[in-house]
Amino acid sequence: MSNTYDPNIDSKEPFIQKNFNSAGSSSTAFNPNANANNGNNNLHSNSVANGHTKNNMEIEYQNLLSTVAKLRTWLFAITGVAIAGFVILIIVVTCLYATLNYELAHHNHKPKIGEQISSMLEREELCLPCNDFRLGPSQQEKDMLTRFTQKDTETGLSCCVDTPMELIDLLKLYIEKKFRSEAAKGLVNIWPRSNSSEPKVAAHLMMTSQDLSQVSQIYGRQYTIQKWEHNQDLSFTTNVNYRHGRLVIPEDGYYYVYSQISFMELYSAHESDGSGRGGSEYPSLSHYIYRYNILYDQGGEEKLIQNSITKCWGQSKTFGEYTSNLGAVLQLRNSDEIFVKVSNLSLVSIDSKMSFFGLFKI
Repeated sequence: MSNTYDPNIDSKEPFIQKNFNSAGSSSTAFNPNANANNGNNNLHSNSVANGHTKNNMEIEYQNLLSTVAKLRTWLFAITGVAIAGFVILIIVVTCLYATLNYELAHHNHKPKIGEQISSMLEREELCLPCNDFRLGPSQQEKDMLTRFTQKDTETGLSCCVDTPMELIDLLKLYIEKKFRSEAAKGLVNIWPRSNSSEPKVAAHLMMTSQDLSQVSQIYGRQYTIQKWEHNQDLSFTTNVNYRHGRLVIPEDGYYYVYSQISFMELYSAHESDGSGRGGSEYPSLSHYIYRYNILYDQGGEEKLIQNSITKCWGQSKTFGEYTSNLGAVLQLRNSDEIFVKVSNLSLVSIDSKMSFFGLFKI
């Protein structure tokens, strides 16, 4: 081919022609057979890949089945062990229960300590002063000692026991009295520490019916009011204990103590002449406030305040009503037990608004 320039020919044509020939020789022309071969190769590759994936899934499935089988085996083994242990436990409990029943049925000897105490009490009964076990002045606390045989001795009234159970009951009373004694000395704190935001010590008791079956009315004697209403109606106790008709002081301090007792007496026609209850046999009525402390001498009782009323009567009187009021600021100590006495318990009105008793700390 000549390289001589021809002005009649387009200047771009040699360049286009050359580039076209170069491209034709270096690139592959469209060939339908070649495309078909490429498609077959792709299908073969996909089928091989799918085969490998299927094999992997089957292997994983087999592994999963194997794992489930192992878990099932372990579960059966654990269940079997649990059942066997439960059966063994039942057998052991049954054997122990049978052994215990046998021991109880054939147990014919007393414990060593109990046997020694029984032997000692069979030879000689144990007698101790009753005052060493008396917990208080109320009738309920006195009745606690009636379960024992009481004998008059040179040292006073003694309580005697002749069985181990009576000895245990006597020891319980001794421990209770010892505890109260330690609390009264301040060695044992039975009261929670008071907080300034808590209510102060206060109580108001109201009269209720009394048990007069064991009361022998004798002029000149004093009778304790043994029962008050302390948690119903208007009655209450705040930071203070109620014990057998007494209010137990929780801590040392100054307290205002008050009481009102109303006496009511009805006269029949043959008593209006001055004989009988309306006459000179009971010319006056007395009202007292006492305190009891297990540490005090003379039985632990001490009279604090008193009021007496002289009765008046006439030929035409059909009833008599007398009211006594007591109240004072008293310096009381920890574990003092405040209570009320009267000279004639049978004449006290049981109206809760007419007869009452209370205190509060100043």
